[in-house]
Amino acid sequence: MRNAPIGLLILILFCTSAPRPATLLDVKTRAMRAGYTADLQALSDAARDARALAADPAVAPLAHYWAGYALWQRAVNEVNLKSDPAQIAADRDAALAEFEAALAARESFADAHALVAWLHGWLWSADAANKDAHAKALLAHHTRARELEPNNPRVLWAYAIALQFRDKPGALRLFDELTRRPDTHVASAEPDWGLPEAVMTLAWIDLNAGDAAHAETLARRALELRPGWHYVESILIPQIEAKKSH
Repeated sequence: MRNAPIGLLILILFCTSAPRPATLLDVKTRAMRAGYTADLQALSDAARDARALAADPAVAPLAHYWAGYALWQRAVNEVNLKSDPAQIAADRDAALAEFEAALAARESFADAHALVAWLHGWLWSADAANKDAHAKALLAHHTRARELEPNNPRVLWAYAIALQFRDKPGALRLFDELTRRPDTHVASAEPDWGLPEAVMTLAWIDLNAGDAAHAETLARRALELRPGWHYVESILIPQIEAKKSH
């Protein structure tokens, strides 16, 4: 290599230092990690990279899903961080558009139906002028998601959140059942989250129902499942500790 032509040395240096193109599995990994740690810039980057991959029809459904997931997590974390409401709304609406694009590419994508329903639930409370339309869409997407994958933990988690408004005991039973499932992982770009979210949600419900002790048990389990989870570590557990001290 000492006597190699300078052009060859430059080419070798470029090839070894240039960043590798993102893969869907890489985007999924980064988006999920950034969602838990509330890294807003990393979530933007993951959404950008997922959108670039969506140009390939073979992976478009999952690429749009992970772009939507990253933007959804940005919006949720921005609420917790008390960010600019206009930015929150922009990220929320962009997330919905990405999940709808995922469904346009694969209508039978249960996970995308579930998060479209979840976002219409948010819009039901935020967009008063269109409550009926959001309620109709929420019901339709929950129904379709459960038809497609009735045992999917993400589908059931999103459904249980909505179910609280008309059947709270039924929702609590469903959350409890979800928290007893294993924390599964798949070595692909397919979604595999759900258990930590169910544990966290039930902790929040217990806290607001006055059972701070059980809420703390669940919150600390959620943090064990996902170390560094910003919402649980910096918001939920301090709220539980404050409740216990009164």
